[in-house]
Amino acid sequence: MDRVLVVEDDDDIRDLIVLALTGRGLRVHDFADPVAALDFASTATCDAAVLDWSMPRMHGGELCARLRELPHLRDAPVVIVTAHADAETRDRATAAGATRFVTKPFSLKQLAEVVVDLLAG
Repeated sequence: MDRVLVVEDDDDIRDLIVLALTGRGLRVHDFADPVAALDFASTATCDAAVLDWSMPRMHGGELCARLRELPHLRDAPVVIVTAHADAETRDRATAAGATRFVTKPFSLKQLAEVVVDLLAG
């Protein structure tokens, strides 16, 4: 079973993402705090990550870049979810190592399909 790290500071959105991904048979480790998520990810196996862009303490781009520094997550797909649809944010996410960029509002079905497709290779 593939494991997905979900980091989203909005509890309601995080719960919906978790529901959508677990409904696809994925095992989800979810966090509201990006620092706690990074600590977890430093020793845990995750096959992919879904990260919010705008979070306190560390934005999704910084978290993505830090995850990319971990040898076991260097090549894992990372999806950035954000309400910022501008080119600058997209470029910053790509530079940080994001695999995909999904703008809010998004369909939970669409997000789950993106994650499943990325995991399938």
